[in-house]
Amino acid sequence: MTNHKFWLTELENGIFWIKLNRPDKKNAFSDEVGFELYKILEDDVEGNLDNIRVVILGTTQDHMFCSGADIAWFNTLNEVKGRQASINAQLYFDKFEKLPVPAIAAIKGLNLTAGFELMMCCDIIVAADNAKFGQIETKYGLTPCGGGTQRLIRLVGPLKAKELIYTARIFDAKEALEIGLVNYVVPLEQVDDKVREIANRMIKNSGRAIKLSKRLIQMGTFVNPQGFMMEGDAFADDFASKEPYQIFMEFFKEVQRKKKEARAQKRAERAQ
Repeated sequence: MTNHKFWLTELENGIFWIKLNRPDKKNAFSDEVGFELYKILEDDVEGNLDNIRVVILGTTQDHMFCSGADIAWFNTLNEVKGRQASINAQLYFDKFEKLPVPAIAAIKGLNLTAGFELMMCCDIIVAADNAKFGQIETKYGLTPCGGGTQRLIRLVGPLKAKELIYTARIFDAKEALEIGLVNYVVPLEQVDDKVREIANRMIKNSGRAIKLSKRLIQMGTFVNPQGFMMEGDAFADDFASKEPYQIFMEFFKEVQRKKKEARAQKRAERAQ
C-alpha cells in the first residue's frame, strides 16, 4: 500500500486500487489532486501493465467520494486560469478513460462535479446504497469543465443529461441505476467485495482481447473533440462573467449567518 499526498494505492493480485484520500477536505478536487492522479496512472499503472489487469477507483471514506472543487483552489481561478483548469482536468480524465486495462469505479457516499466526471471515465460503475450524485455546477453560475457535458449524454442520453445539468439536483443511487448511470447498487459494506468480484471475473479472461474490445468500444462511442474544447471555453467565460464570484459570496454570507446563529443558540442554551 502506497500513501501519496492525495491518493492511496495498492496492488492486489492483478488489481490496482486507487483511492481518493483527502478526508480533511472532504475529498475535494483541485488541479494538484488531478496532476497526482495523472502521475500515478502514468508511472504506476501504465509502467506496470505486466502485473496490472484491472484498475479500481475508490475512496478511503465510506460517506464521501468527492465533494466537488476545492474552494481554496477555486478562489484562485480567473478567466485564464479557469480555461487552463478545464484543459488540465480533461487531460487527467482522458488519461483515465483511455487506460489499456478495464477501470471500475467504487462509489461510496456523496459524489459531485469533478468526482462525478472522473467516475464517468470508468468502464463499470458500482455504487453503494448510500451514494448520491450531482453535476451541480449551474447552481453556482458554472458549467462542467472536466467532460461532464460530453460524457453524461453517452451514459444516460441527451434528455436526462440536460435535466441533471440544468436542474443541478443531487440524486440517489436508486435513480442512478434506473437511468443507466451505474451498473450495480449494493449495500455499503459490500462495495469492495462486489468490485473485487467483477475484477476477478475479468482477470480470468484474455487481457489482450479485453484491451482490444475496450479500444473498439471507445471508437464506436460518439466522441466530439470540439465539444471538449468548447467546454473549456465555456468555463473560462463563466469566470469572465463574474457570476460565480457573486453566487459564492452570497453562499459564504449565508454560511457565516447560520454559524453565527448556531453560536448564539449555544450561548443561550448554556445560559439557561
